[in-house]
Amino acid sequence: MRMKYGNYFLVFLFGLVATTAQAQTDKAGADTCHLLYNIPRQAVFATADHLSNIYLIAADNSIEKYDSTGLRVARFTNNRLGQASFLDVTNPLKILVWFADFQTVVTLDRTLNEIGQLNLNEAGFPAVRCVALAQDGNIWVYDDAGFRLLKISTSGTILLESQPMNMVFPERMAATCIRDNGEMVFISDPEQGISAFDQYGYLLRTYPDLKTNRFEVLQNWLAFLDKDFLRFEHLNRFQALKIVLPASAG
Repeated sequence: MRMKYGNYFLVFLFGLVATTAQAQTDKAGADTCHLLYNIPRQAVFATADHLSNIYLIAADNSIEKYDSTGLRVARFTNNRLGQASFLDVTNPLKILVWFADFQTVVTLDRTLNEIGQLNLNEAGFPAVRCVALAQDGNIWVYDDAGFRLLKISTSGTILLESQPMNMVFPERMAATCIRDNGEMVFISDPEQGISAFDQYGYLLRTYPDLKTNRFEVLQNWLAFLDKDFLRFEHLNRFQALKIVLPASAG
């Protein structure tokens, strides 16, 4: 999660257990955010893995990794592929970097050394809107030309594909984010909400009220920014939590 404060992004770490316990008491609106430290670094994107390491796409287009104390421990740059736009760090040993302008996926190891690169145009996928790392190490892509969610290998081979989305949804899907939590795959459409698929690409259910560009899946919770709140929605129960963000966040 990133929050802008002046020219900097303050990194807030949340205790999931505390958040879940707070949700179970149904005290919506309580602020359980605890600022542990800040990183005085201009950035265009930031995220964290389950080990509390922080990853930034800095303003100079470098990828930086900070440990749980805020110390920078690794850095990666590649300015030949345009602006990096997204990081998936669900697996800290295999980090996905998405260079949307050049339709290229780069994978890095835990020390941010490059271990793979795939140009989706050259692989036969010229209209990919968003990508994510699959739990098995392969790659999820949304193919806008074929209206399909695809799982492909790191060499570009199609491993499985969903039914055409134009046969399922009333409007054309404008996918903006994909996340895989090991059990389900989620796709967001800012107009049609978040949709959940099984690991074979079969649509399970939709959350039409959850309209957002970006989100995270934390155990059984969907989490995303909603105006001045950090909003949590339980996947299985009709349970929600809104955490008020500090006034300086925006």
